[in-house]
Amino acid sequence: MKKLFCISLIVLLTGCFGPAKFDASNEVAIKESTQKIVNDLSEDKHEEFKKALMYFTIGGSGGFKSMMGAALAGNSSKTTNEAMLAINLKKIDGLNGEQILEKYKANIEVDRIKREETRIKQEKEKIAREQKREKERIVREQKREKEKAERTQVNNLKNEAQDLLKSNKFKEALVKYQAMSEISSGIEAAEIGIEKTTNAMNEFSEKMNYIDKVEITEFVAKRIDTYSKNNIPAVRVSLKNNGKKSLAKVKVVVFFQDKDGNTIFEEDYHPVLVSKYSYGKSNKPLKPGYVKEMKEGEYYTLDSALTDWDEGKSIAKVVDIEFSK
Repeated sequence: MKKLFCISLIVLLTGCFGPAKFDASNEVAIKESTQKIVNDLSEDKHEEFKKALMYFTIGGSGGFKSMMGAALAGNSSKTTNEAMLAINLKKIDGLNGEQILEKYKANIEVDRIKREETRIKQEKEKIAREQKREKERIVREQKREKEKAERTQVNNLKNEAQDLLKSNKFKEALVKYQAMSEISSGIEAAEIGIEKTTNAMNEFSEKMNYIDKVEITEFVAKRIDTYSKNNIPAVRVSLKNNGKKSLAKVKVVVFFQDKDGNTIFEEDYHPVLVSKYSYGKSNKPLKPGYVKEMKEGEYYTLDSALTDWDEGKSIAKVVDIEFSK
């Protein structure tokens, strides 16, 4: 009986004097239970326990940021902070020192895993952003290169069309402008060019149809003597407007031939040329039914001697006209 009593007493004492447990019921209890736990732990665990207690006090690894955020937002007060601390410490209420350390290590590991996951996530997001920026850069570069190539193509087509237009090759010029219109950056210029070419083609057709109404009523090509030179090539050209429109310009080309009938030289003349740079009779328009004749003994002379020209072998053609506005 005595032996059984001793055993029961030992069990009871063991329960009363077991490892100290953390008491989060109030500030005094927290301090006293903390001291008891420190006393129970070996000295090499004291530093780690301090870290664990601080960890749980502030609410884990994110607790300090939450407190700072509340303070910066103006939501922090002594009462609020104390309430937060009390709530945080409830998580270790009733645990002894070893249990607190184990929970601390487990939480630290969870935090580490979360940080690693966050780091990996952020790294992936960073890589994704960089890939997106690189893709966008490549797209922009490709767009710039495409626009540059299109500008070059448009400029080439435009220059080719303008050269063809100058040569009165209207259909060929329209083909170039049509090709331009199929390029987005060349649509506007193509529309202007097509309109310009169409107008020029219509004007040219009208002029070509009218040229036959401009009659060369006199044409003489021979050698003459002047006050300063002898035996120089000279021509006389007279015109009549058999149409119904006034002419501001009439261009006549004289082709000089050798004895075999080969053209060896040509010269342009403008018996009618209304311009602010022109003076005299040639500056007057040639009205419908009017004639333009040179004075008796008046000639257009050439600076070239035309040694191979067979005197008298020449052809005069009206090649261009402009209507008076």
